[in-house]
Amino acid sequence: IRSNIPLSPELALGPDLHSEGHTVIDMGDDQMTRGRPHPMIDPALKLARIGAEAADPTCGVLLLDLVLGYCSHPDPADDMAEAIRGAIATAAAAGRRLPVVVALVGVESDPQGLSRCAATLAAAGADVYLSNAAATRRALDLLAS
Repeated sequence: IRSNIPLSPELALGPDLHSEGHTVIDMGDDQMTRGRPHPMIDPALKLARIGAEAADPTCGVLLLDLVLGYCSHPDPADDMAEAIRGAIATAAAAGRRLPVVVALVGVESDPQGLSRCAATLAAAGADVYLSNAAATRRALDLLAS
């Protein structure tokens, strides 16, 4: 898996972070947050990347995370849901299906409301999981099918 935080140097993405095969990008890495808020606070870069990946015909699944809690964006699910709907529509307009899987990290007492966020993302067309491991397994299953 190629990444901006690769497990080995030969799997590093180039400086433009262009996806190559299976790609994982840590949008919260220091390289991505230098001079700007973390994507938990300002999701602009993450939302733009969702759109870019949706337009890439080699993208088979979008695996996203959304972290709730204090010091996070006050209402992140609505913006992400809009980006998910746009990504699915972009892929459909190109004649393909783009599954979206979200690992939703939080608890019901978070200010954003875990159940509300999960419902918003699901209504946008995402498969929502409350575990990173379960979301990753679902993404891998989708790639295999």
